[in-house]
Amino acid sequence: MKKFIIAIMAFAFFAVSCENSKTASTQDNAKTEEINVEEITPVNLAEFDSVVENLVGKKIVVTGTADHICKHGGQRMFIVDTGSEGRVKVTPDENVAAFNTDLEGQSLKIVGIVEEQRIDEAYLREWEEEILSDADMGDDKGEGSHIGGNVEKGGSDADKNEEMEKVNNLREMLAESGKDHLSFYSILCVEYEILDDTE
Repeated sequence: MKKFIIAIMAFAFFAVSCENSKTASTQDNAKTEEINVEEITPVNLAEFDSVVENLVGKKIVVTGTADHICKHGGQRMFIVDTGSEGRVKVTPDENVAAFNTDLEGQSLKIVGIVEEQRIDEAYLREWEEEILSDADMGDDKGEGSHIGGNVEKGGSDADKNEEMEKVNNLREMLAESGKDHLSFYSILCVEYEILDDTE
């Protein structure tokens, strides 16, 4: 009888340890899946400015109308929410490469990563020195000439007076803000989709 009881206890122990192992394995698989899933936060373009500070470095999805695309290489696009004043700059990542000007006026769904450009006094001093020394301020992609380009360097053929005006305007904004830097947010587009107007 003792042998029978010992055999039953051994079997029960074996069954419990297998079940625990199976549960642990299932939990480990669930954790792995959870880690591998990249969360994409949907953002209403009309509310972008009020929530963006907490989204820097995160992947989001927004929909809007392509309002303006830089004609100097398609490296900048602005999307708008037609029902509000919501407006955001979008730049392409290396996979998207550039935006075609045919996208202007199209409704788009943009998936991308929120980026922050910080402008402080050191940045403005460096910009000012570049202007005064006639240094090449980088590739001219039309940043200074299109709408919303008032915070970006105009490139190698930019007008010095216009560039100095940008620097002075930003310096005033910085002083009025009471902070040590200004933040400008944009989206680095990793993929986009043209939406049917009925969607």
